[in-house]
Amino acid sequence: MSAYIDMAAINSGLKELITDQYVQTLVYTNNPLWALLKKDEAADFGGKYKPVPIITNTAQGASGTFANAQGNQIAAEIEAFQLTVKNYYQIVTIDRKTLLSARTNKMAFVQATDTKFNGGMRRVVNGLASQMFRSGTGTIGRVSTTVAISGGVITLQNPADAVQFERNMVLQAASSDGGTPRAALGYVIATNKTASPPTITVSATGIGGTAGTPSGWTTSDYLLVQGDSNTLVSGLQAWLPASAPTSGDNFYGVDRSIDPTRLAGIRLDVSGFPIEEGLIDLAMLVGREGGTSTHFFGNYGIYGALDKALGSKVQYVDLEGPAKIGFRGIRVNGPQGEIKVMMDRNTPQYAGFMLQMDTWQLDSILQAPHVFTYGADNSEMLRVYNADAGEMRIGSYCNLEGNAPGWNAVGTFGV
Repeated sequence: MSAYIDMAAINSGLKELITDQYVQTLVYTNNPLWALLKKDEAADFGGKYKPVPIITNTAQGASGTFANAQGNQIAAEIEAFQLTVKNYYQIVTIDRKTLLSARTNKMAFVQATDTKFNGGMRRVVNGLASQMFRSGTGTIGRVSTTVAISGGVITLQNPADAVQFERNMVLQAASSDGGTPRAALGYVIATNKTASPPTITVSATGIGGTAGTPSGWTTSDYLLVQGDSNTLVSGLQAWLPASAPTSGDNFYGVDRSIDPTRLAGIRLDVSGFPIEEGLIDLAMLVGREGGTSTHFFGNYGIYGALDKALGSKVQYVDLEGPAKIGFRGIRVNGPQGEIKVMMDRNTPQYAGFMLQMDTWQLDSILQAPHVFTYGADNSEMLRVYNADAGEMRIGSYCNLEGNAPGWNAVGTFGV
């Protein structure tokens, strides 16, 4: 045993605890899109970026007249997104006394580590699963546009965003989505996710402090976890924005305004239609562009409305993800075949995504997430230089890749 920590005992326990199957069980529960998304853990992120080419236009110049075909020929046009990796971290620290007290009792050691590891791994997974739907700005919710913050109690604009907030989060606020955060921090001390509308309560002084409104925070502010501003994965809202990109757009090196459908997907406001009609309309537009819709992801409100609307005609489908974790969906007959309608708690309010799933994958360096290892012995525990403790680091280097945005769609719904 070393003077600081018994690495042999720690490594033995952690290697038994952190198996691929065990991690998958933690990673894929209750996050359908994250579970069903294809993963490429050997993505070519070793250089500056990974090129993702998109054919935006086929060769032109065809004509019934040879001279015109020859004179008007234009080569096919290709754009390539220069996809970069996004970092995400969670630190788990265990004091040395706890580890040493358990050094002769393997089960006690595993239980002590298990509690910290589970919490850290789940936090990273929930963060990444949320990012798959969002734009990468870091925004996880918005302060009500009409109800003022009072004594640190924040009413959320969109009820579906309530699941994104947990006690002890350290939040920032910005006047716009992706804008520069205000200096004052808000420390979440309470949540009421079933209130109508949901609320979170913050302190302006620190974790566990008394309720109070951080300086400058106001109605309509966008909320994000400290350090997340414009650093996160570019999820579906980035690849399939609700508003078409305009001139000057720069999404991983591509101005998508030259062909906002093929480069930034299909968008349609179906809030005025019954849910099932809205789904079919989205799928028909995808089919017109050459895509085949296979899955639709919506929030619980959209799923519930569809379930009620279909009544006795509803047909369910069960899907199995990694680690044999199952998810139930509703089967809808689309213009190109069966569409599996799934509910995902991370889907933003009023948005639904009609996807051809084989056009999406998560690119990552190693598994996302994974436990970081260091040194010749691949140690999973590091000494904390200024404390009597060991530190475990969990995280990921990844990003979402869409190789055919034009075969996918985002719909604006009324629920």
